[in-house]
Amino acid sequence: MDIKKRAFKLAMPVMLSYLFMSLAYGLMMQQAHLGWYYSILASVLIYTGAFQYVLVGLISASTPNMTILLTALFMNARLFFYGPTFAKLFQTSKHYPYLIHSLTDETYALDLKIAESKQEKQVDLMYYVALFSQCSWLVGTLLGATIGTILPIKLEGIEFCMTAMFITIVIDQWESHHHFPTIMSAIVALVLLGLLKREHFMLPSLLLATLIMVLYTRRTTDE
Repeated sequence: MDIKKRAFKLAMPVMLSYLFMSLAYGLMMQQAHLGWYYSILASVLIYTGAFQYVLVGLISASTPNMTILLTALFMNARLFFYGPTFAKLFQTSKHYPYLIHSLTDETYALDLKIAESKQEKQVDLMYYVALFSQCSWLVGTLLGATIGTILPIKLEGIEFCMTAMFITIVIDQWESHHHFPTIMSAIVALVLLGLLKREHFMLPSLLLATLIMVLYTRRTTDE
């Protein structure tokens, strides 16, 4: 089978999920009165679904740039741990910069599957999987922005799409029997929400939860 066809078949589940997720993102951007070109630009340059959703609210609330930058850093810190897994393999490809840029939770999972299968031209297969996945995200973003422009009504509740995704992640985390991060993060968020205003609790929650997890991981490793 042609490598592009193999990659397309492998990436199909991710592409379908990205299509609907990015469509909702494009709608949110339009409802926040941000031009369609900003939606596309963010999906090309930022390309990190969770933060793109959060970014809409941050921009709408006129959040300081430093808070936005720190939020982006902590929300995507996990990618620092993904990269080294395939660093040597990616370096063998002329698409090395793009393979790094396009590495997401979903493509990382597919890359692990490709690596375990020991197929030929693994890095080329990873490249096309990443490319098809991002193209799907871009198509969904453009569709969402277009629909948001032509629809005369305001769609309420579309932003819950992001909440639903986070709930799914939490459920998956809970079912993996790693209960401590879920419980700890929930307690930290609730306590700081009670102490701080709704607009200001998220970044301190991320910082404190990250610090606790680092200390917890170090302690369990030492034991």
